[in-house]
Amino acid sequence: MSSVLVVDHRASDRALLATVLGDAGYAVREAATGQEALDLVRAQPPDLIIADILTPTMDGYELVRELRSEPAGAQIPVVFCAAIYAVDEVRQLADACGVTYVIVKSGEPGEVVSIVAAALRVGRVIPRPLPPADFHREHLRVLNAKLVQKIEEIEGAKALAAESLTLMETLAASAPVGFGFVDRDLRLARMNDTLAAVAGLPVEEQLGRTVAEVVPGLWSQLEPIYRHVLETGEAVVNREMSSSPPSSPEEIHHWLASHYPVRLNGEVIGIGLVVVDITERRRAEDFRSVVMDNMAEGLYVVDGDGCITFMNPAASMLLGWTEDELRGKSAHTTIHFQRFDGTAVSEEECEILAARTAGKPIAISNDAFTRKDGTVMAVDFSAAPLAGAPGLHGAVVVFRDITDEQAERVRVKRELDSLSWVGRTRDALDEGRLVLYSQPIISLSDGKPNEELLLRMVGREDEVIAPGRFLPAAEQFGLIVEIDEWVVTQAIRLAATGRGVAANLSAESVGNGELLSLIEEQLRETGADPSDLVFEITETALMGDIDAGQAFAEGLVELGCGIALDDFGTGFGSFTYLKRLPVTYLKIDIEFVRHLASNRSNQHIVKAIVSLAQGFGHQTIAEGVEDEATLELLRDYGVDFAQGFHIGRPAPLELIATA
Repeated sequence: MSSVLVVDHRASDRALLATVLGDAGYAVREAATGQEALDLVRAQPPDLIIADILTPTMDGYELVRELRSEPAGAQIPVVFCAAIYAVDEVRQLADACGVTYVIVKSGEPGEVVSIVAAALRVGRVIPRPLPPADFHREHLRVLNAKLVQKIEEIEGAKALAAESLTLMETLAASAPVGFGFVDRDLRLARMNDTLAAVAGLPVEEQLGRTVAEVVPGLWSQLEPIYRHVLETGEAVVNREMSSSPPSSPEEIHHWLASHYPVRLNGEVIGIGLVVVDITERRRAEDFRSVVMDNMAEGLYVVDGDGCITFMNPAASMLLGWTEDELRGKSAHTTIHFQRFDGTAVSEEECEILAARTAGKPIAISNDAFTRKDGTVMAVDFSAAPLAGAPGLHGAVVVFRDITDEQAERVRVKRELDSLSWVGRTRDALDEGRLVLYSQPIISLSDGKPNEELLLRMVGREDEVIAPGRFLPAAEQFGLIVEIDEWVVTQAIRLAATGRGVAANLSAESVGNGELLSLIEEQLRETGADPSDLVFEITETALMGDIDAGQAFAEGLVELGCGIALDDFGTGFGSFTYLKRLPVTYLKIDIEFVRHLASNRSNQHIVKAIVSLAQGFGHQTIAEGVEDEATLELLRDYGVDFAQGFHIGRPAPLELIATA
């Protein structure tokens, strides 16, 4: 691998050549000065040297003369490197000092690699240089010609710069934009009145002074920018700066400033300033921001593709996402892809997308947005297309959470429905459209089979209405006691025929002394055997007043009726009720009977309830038996009675006519 030493005072030029030659397979070293290059040659001679012709302190010509006087560098081929405008002069002096090849800075990489390869092929055959006296004359001639050219360029540049500055000042005099020029000593050399207003001083009082003296409040923001521009030659644009002007220290003004390197013959001689006062715009933005931050409604903006570009704090709080998490994501697929009931919303059905594309505002009630945690939030929202500059597409969406309002509407609707059911139930009572269904309860040992009476309503169109539709309203608005009295009367009349029946009593009826008197009266009038009557009471019915429930249960037992504690095992007070109530049966809740054959936990619970009942001297009834396997397990566990679809479904029965 051939080695190449690149000598140039500009780091960027050295890096460019090093990259090009490195990619071509050469080992590259670098030197910033001629003296550094000579030191590297003495330490480890390269196969080739590429030297900048205008390196300070020791230029390329002097480097070659020194190199040829060194034993280590006498035979090393040299290639000169020059800017394109100096190529002709460089070629003349290259011949004078025995250098054959010249490459152009910023030339094509392929050409550079080709010249280096050619120079290496020539190898150690070094052309003879001119005699020293002739070389020095040629060197001075070229340098003098170059100096004259530079002077002419500088004078021309000064004239051009003066003309440009005059034009700029003419334009800037009436422009609402600040223009200025800061030299390398960071002093203000040029400025218009608009820029002078930043410091609040006339132009003549600022020129020649350093920026730090003129605007000390901004200097901490400006200094790193100025240093960067002068050191790197890179522009720094659209930097926002804030300060309080001396005339109004209580106010904060804002400027948008751009800083550009000003070059003369490739050298950065200062910084050009372009400054715009954006105080009013910033205040307007701050005002809009305060409004957005204090909105109770959520707001977000989508672009022409339906992706979120902005979201206010209320939207973030309501949806659970931060603005950064949603920015750039599709609002439809993230937020508005389903209704409140979970049904999907396609893009064709999406009202927000329609507002964006059709260009018409919309307002939607009772829709839904999906939160980050997956929950669905009921919302009202409006969407309006963005109005602004031509080509601006998208929509603004404002929404609010109506979950509480929706719950209130549901509650009101439920109450209205309940009120309607009160009237319908009243009519059913008056018109004899309450009916009883019977579901058999069989014995799994040697007990007497019986049946549970289940209430239904027949509608005006002869439809059968389940109790869950009308009993809640009857309980809420005071009809349940009258319904219980009707059920009890029918149950006792049915028991008078010798059938064993079980009837359910509501919470309102438990503890009702008048109902107890009615039962006693009906038993006496019909001659029914009280032992054929079982009244089912739930733990829920007893929770309101356990003392009244206990007195009621004891009254039923004194009459000779049986009591079944319904839904046993689902409440926390089961043991308390067992201790205080004269219970005949424990009715095992359907939740423990369902899937009994496959659920070991349910098996353990049923066994425990049977054992508990036997300990208290009670019998057990299992409801919800739906297959033979469950029935056999219940028989094995010692359950006394069973009820369920596998045994028999509820069926209507003929009511006993009232005498």
